[in-house]
This record gives sequence, structure tokens and C-alpha cells, in this order.
Amino acid sequence: MDSVEESRKQELSDYIDCLLNAWCHRRCLKALRYLLQAWPMPSGLADDWSNVGVSLKDVRTFARDELTPYETEQLERLIHAVEAVTCRES
Repeated sequence: MDSVEESRKQELSDYIDCLLNAWCHRRCLKALRYLLQAWPMPSGLADDWSNVGVSLKDVRTFARDELTPYETEQLERLIHAVEAVTCRES
């Protein structure tokens, strides 16, 4: 795997960590419940990223009411970015 790909994955991980920290601070329990099913990732392989994508979509579906408008926007971007990562690794 090239350094650009690793850098992109690290950037995505950092964004996810920021969301998790904000949700912990505000006690957004539904959002945390869904994302923590896949995070942190055990190995960071394609299947793990795919699981993160599913969890992010679950947050969008079941915990949207807990998110700020900014977080909703970031969540959408993360979903698309994670899908791009999993497509490249498949």
C-alpha cells in the first residue's frame, strides 16, 4: 500500500476520532452505540473499513437527531470517503 493511501486512512481515522470525542462529550449514546461496534478497527483491512462504513450509515439512520448540522455534513463525507477506500481495496 502506498503512503498516500495510508495518509488518507489516517486522516479518516482522525476525523472519526474527533466525532467520537464530540459525541462522548455530549453523551450522544445512540451515535456512540453504532460507531463503537466497528471502532477501533482490529486490523484496518478492507473488511474493517467496510464495517466502519456500515456503522457510519447506521449512525446516519438511527442517531441523526443527536448530531449537529456540521457533524451530519462530516458524517456524509466520511461515508463517501470510506466507501472509496473499500472500493479501492476490493
